[in-house]
Amino acid sequence: MKTRQQIYNGEGTELLRLITTYHALRYTQVLRFFSRSNEDSIKSLITSLVKQGRIYHDKETDLLCDVPEAAVSPDYGMIAAFWVLLDFKKALVYHTGGDFPIKLHFFSNDESYEVIYASLNQEPLLNHVLENIPCQDASRLVILESESQAAKLAIDGVVAFCIVDKDGAVSYYRKK
Repeated sequence: MKTRQQIYNGEGTELLRLITTYHALRYTQVLRFFSRSNEDSIKSLITSLVKQGRIYHDKETDLLCDVPEAAVSPDYGMIAAFWVLLDFKKALVYHTGGDFPIKLHFFSNDESYEVIYASLNQEPLLNHVLENIPCQDASRLVILESESQAAKLAIDGVVAFCIVDKDGAVSYYRKK
């Protein structure tokens, strides 16, 4: 008989790391992150961790969270940044959360990336903060709520701007 560890191949540990690092993610994002696995197995693992109280599933918003409070005011910028991360998943080496204004950092093949979320009307603040945070060999991907924001941003190291729709589809375009 297989042990739980053998069945889940350490995915329980990775799932807990994922949820505690990003605090709130869409259920579909978590399933997509573990796409190499059997989807039914991951759903079963999620159900088990929810029953144990180790993670929280807000069924109304379909968020998986580290604590119930994270579902009350989720960081939609982080959720958008995680969609971008998933686009690089096949070549993903390492990823972790960031501190404002950088939502997350990741390494893909031999490249280092920083993902920044730009809320509407936050452009002057981002310009000011990021002029004091030099780009250190990382390519910056900036998520916008509107394409018109790109003209208002003067951030070093930006390789592309992107828009994430409500279903998680990411559209990229080069900095002009």
